Amino acid sequence: MRTLALNDIAFKSLYLHLPFCLKRCNYCDFLSHTYADVQAQASAYPSALRQEMRMYRAYAGELQSVYFGGGTPTMLPASELCSLLDFIGRTFILSPGAEITVECNPGTVDVGYLAELKSAGFNRLSIGAQSFQDAELKMLGRLHNTASIRNCVAAARHVGFDNISLDIIYALPGQTLASLQYNLLAALKLAPEHISLYSLQLDNDSIWGREYAAGKLLAADEDLEADMLQMARGLLREQGFAQYEIANFARRGERDFRSRHNRLYWQREDYLGVGLGAASCLFMTRWQNVGTLDSYIESLSRLHRPKVEQEQLTMAHTMSEVMFMGLRQTAGVDIYPVIDRYCVDPLRFYDYELQGLFGQGLLEYVEDAHSLRLTERGMMLANQVFLEFIKDETEDIQLGSQQDEPFFEI
Repeated sequence: MRTLALNDIAFKSLYLHLPFCLKRCNYCDFLSHTYADVQAQASAYPSALRQEMRMYRAYAGELQSVYFGGGTPTMLPASELCSLLDFIGRTFILSPGAEITVECNPGTVDVGYLAELKSAGFNRLSIGAQSFQDAELKMLGRLHNTASIRNCVAAARHVGFDNISLDIIYALPGQTLASLQYNLLAALKLAPEHISLYSLQLDNDSIWGREYAAGKLLAADEDLEADMLQMARGLLREQGFAQYEIANFARRGERDFRSRHNRLYWQREDYLGVGLGAASCLFMTRWQNVGTLDSYIESLSRLHRPKVEQEQLTMAHTMSEVMFMGLRQTAGVDIYPVIDRYCVDPLRFYDYELQGLFGQGLLEYVEDAHSLRLTERGMMLANQVFLEFIKDETEDIQLGSQQDEPFFEI
């Protein structure tokens, strides 16, 4: 039986959560605060991030991706983001050509701000456009308009950003196929390298989620939502984009514009998340930071790790994640790396479930690539497929004597 040690596993990806916004959007359930309400904590927050990163550097390998997310990271001064990136470069080993992404909202940046980021080493920009219709943006609770999206992209191009992603939300209340098509065509006119297309999720922690639970808001029809995704896939394919994950599309060409950060996550590589409520995973150990801003900052100011919720995953739980995260990718789950990393063959572990999914035409095995992947029909019914890979604890696999011991002590 293979024995795993800490030097066999290491973080490949780093996520920094910057939980500050100008205003909370109607659909948002992310852990964030209105900047004006927490300015004192916001000033102390970068120092806390640096201290948390110091605590985990021994567990980091060569980082392939660094991602500044939020919230709205660009609520902080550009100099602060640049200083954080400089600290990361001095604290960790960055792989040559590492992808370094920062999320930004239109209206929070200008040419000077973006020029500072580009000079510091940020090489990918993820812009939260969401819609290209002012009425929809107002309904979403966004503070920007369509003109500011175009200005943001123009400013980014002016300072040299050549890897830009645009976020678009669909299945909005009252939205039609024609409305989504308009948004996609408007986005394509800006020639982004990447488009993330997310269906609206009405989570309980969002304003709209609470209204939906109270019967005050109608969700989009499921059939219409499926038609929207199918239309979008066809349109983006015609315009030179390849779908590489259920919600993500990258421009085809000699250069690979697929999000490296997200792909590492979908392939269930080890990742470190620092900041308020950030989650991390090191092989079969997962933890999430405290979600209270004062508690997070105070703990790190005393050189203590922030309080975390930690979970030691079973192999059954781990394999289910391997499958439903990997199957989000159009390339599917590469069988051999899974066997090498976990000493488990998914084809055997899920033999019964796979036969049913093959029979329904939802899944296929590609022999040349040694991979399992969703069919076209399976892509439209992905959540139904994913449920098939959840096993109970009685079906668990033991991984030697270490199965009962955590790999990482918090």
